[in-house]
Amino acid sequence: MIRNLKEAEAALAAYVPPTSYITRKDITLERMLPFMPLIGNPQERLRVIHVAGTSGKTSTASYIAALLTATGKKTGLAVSPHIDTITERIQINGHNISEADFCSELGIYLDLVQAADPDPRPSYFELLHAFTLWYMVRQGVFYAVIETGVGGLHDATNITLRADKVCVITDIGFDHMDLLGQTLPAIAGQKIGIAYEHNNVFMYQQAEEVMNVIEAWTTEHHAPLHLTTQSIEQQGQIMDAMPDYQQRNWLLAHYVYKYLSQRDHLQHLTSQALHQTQHLQVPGRMDVKKLRDKTLVMDGAHNSQKMKAFVSSFRRLYLDAKPSIMVSLKDGKDYQDIVPLLAPLTDRVITTTFRTSQDLPLISMDSEVLAQAFRSAGVAHVENIPDNQAAFQALVTAPEDVCVITGSFYLIGQIRNNEHLA
Repeated sequence: MIRNLKEAEAALAAYVPPTSYITRKDITLERMLPFMPLIGNPQERLRVIHVAGTSGKTSTASYIAALLTATGKKTGLAVSPHIDTITERIQINGHNISEADFCSELGIYLDLVQAADPDPRPSYFELLHAFTLWYMVRQGVFYAVIETGVGGLHDATNITLRADKVCVITDIGFDHMDLLGQTLPAIAGQKIGIAYEHNNVFMYQQAEEVMNVIEAWTTEHHAPLHLTTQSIEQQGQIMDAMPDYQQRNWLLAHYVYKYLSQRDHLQHLTSQALHQTQHLQVPGRMDVKKLRDKTLVMDGAHNSQKMKAFVSSFRRLYLDAKPSIMVSLKDGKDYQDIVPLLAPLTDRVITTTFRTSQDLPLISMDSEVLAQAFRSAGVAHVENIPDNQAAFQALVTAPEDVCVITGSFYLIGQIRNNEHLA
């Protein structure tokens, strides 16, 4: 019996050590494929929409789920990492699984897993993703929208072989290069690996070197490729209230919804229903809160592609504002590419650190090294405060009216629900 999230996380922690052994050297489906039959192959009992890409995965998946839920179909959503609580990883009809359900269902599931005694033993992420699918089947969801963890081809989520699976590829750029490859074609090859025989694939037209890989793969696997552009999808849509990059993500989600609506004869959504899905707040993505007389903007822009999108959207919403910025990045991130994008936005930067654990123990890069990079980039006032709670207090007592927390989602997760935020 698991009585609360603390006990749930303790039970799952037993699967973290295998994760540390395999990460960065053994990303494979060789554990998942023999494991899934032991729990009834739930991945083959769900209508899956599988989302891969470098930027926009969580938001696009969330918008797809919101659109499908609005049609009246029971829809599950699986995302990672979580920002506030592990229950975010499993959502049904737009709501996180309750703590009580998570604990009781996890207890039943872990009993099943332990009785099956899988060999090889799954990692934390593999175990949790399998639990998500198992739970969705028990809940009778009609659609399961699944975000990949890392990459696609060898990712633990890439286990649904049904021909009716729909694949969505968001914008592809440079991230996780130690795992996915050093070039855009190599990374694209990993992302499109979620498409199996006859799966329909949806994406925006991207760079030629990306499209060459995508088109070769989809041709080889007889997977119909549906291409569009943001300008085409924008025609007739009113969405001024959305940040620029979220408009792009919503429009791709809407493109997928239109296909599913026709294929599965879904309920037609009115303009009002469509607009309601545009107001969905995805945690940690242009996430705005008020703190007394301050406006606090939180956005997990942890690679150059995401940072470019954040800066563009911030500028559109806040025009000439010069915010104070608090930032931390996970160890190993290419901060040299991110700092020059963020530095022109501000005259004040506070660098800090985080330490947490989800699938793996997670630590930030050296905050003084990051601070030096901002000083070299010409930011007038740079302060390194390693303790992120002290850094947060320095941020919100700075003279600027607008404050930004950006970089790692794990930093945002440690700050977002600070008791002082309204």
